[in-house]
Amino acid sequence: MSVQESVLRYGPSPWHRIDLYGPRDTAATSTVVLFHGGFWRHDRTARDLEPLAVALVRRNRAVAVVEYRPVWDGGAWPGAAEDGVAALDALSALDPAWDEAVLAGHSAGAHLAMAAVAGRGAGRRLVLPAPVVDLARAEALGVGGGAVGHFAGPHLRAGGTLEGATPRPDRTDVARLVVVRAADDQAVPDALTDAQLDQWCADGLEPEHRSVPDARHMHLVNPERPGCAVTLELLTESAGAAV
Repeated sequence: MSVQESVLRYGPSPWHRIDLYGPRDTAATSTVVLFHGGFWRHDRTARDLEPLAVALVRRNRAVAVVEYRPVWDGGAWPGAAEDGVAALDALSALDPAWDEAVLAGHSAGAHLAMAAVAGRGAGRRLVLPAPVVDLARAEALGVGGGAVGHFAGPHLRAGGTLEGATPRPDRTDVARLVVVRAADDQAVPDALTDAQLDQWCADGLEPEHRSVPDARHMHLVNPERPGCAVTLELLTESAGAAV
């Protein structure tokens, strides 16, 4: 299937960009929005998820990959989270079909996906491969090698807390939540995943959980790796409006 690409700008920064991918010669059967990881400092960028986006297009999906400001260029909390909200609003203005998109946030991108839906009552569907959302627990476990402190630094210096910078969507915000764990994840420890699952259960989100054997952190979003099959399955199993 031939892939069509375009760019949607949603703000004044060069980082305010959404990479759009879709089938060139047919209408997509549903939509997917991807938030990349990289611990908010852009060890990764939106382009790293292009292979996943193309794999989804070949399954007849339209895909938006959100780029956002890194910590060092305006993305410290709440900057990057505000970018996520603005990106979803821009997609909605482009075509209401994006309101039905499945949202996927990999690693620290899961924090931004959760922040983008929290408090909006839209009942979104989320797939979170190797999520890093609970900032206090992530910091205590040393996840990201100090990345949490950099991301939340201005907020903390102003008297805020890591709990206050952790999104807590409720059941009206999230219709379905699926967490995908890489069994051999070298970046996100089981202790963080387990704590987050417990918290989301307590919050009434009823998270589903998939564990992928023999998979490492990036395997979950790399379609050349077998570990990505679960992610692809979850992102394509429900059809929404055509684009």
